[in-house]
Amino acid sequence: MDVQELLARFPEIPADLHDEEVLARFAEVFGGPLSIAQKPSACSTEYDAGNHYYMKLINPVGIYRLGLMKRKMLLSQIAELIEKQEMDPNFAETLVPSGVAANEVRGPGCG
Repeated sequence: MDVQELLARFPEIPADLHDEEVLARFAEVFGGPLSIAQKPSACSTEYDAGNHYYMKLINPVGIYRLGLMKRKMLLSQIAELIEKQEMDPNFAETLVPSGVAANEVRGPGCG
């Protein structure tokens, strides 16, 4: 995945991050998990692998976007994720707990 695909897939990534080199590297290194990542529903009772990838890889960007994290800290977290994946090609698999639901399960009355 390249950075343009990442930005198209996750429009919640703020514009001030679009030109960050670390974001381009993030897209490249985590292309597989990011291609299935999806934001969980607010009424989910069980998460699937895509939900877990979203929460671990994209949620920090949302926290930054809300002003609850400093830019430097976010970029550092992204760089750390990249480093862990490069050191251990199986690292991304550890972001999803064992026994995860095959599909996201939504609670009663959830559309």
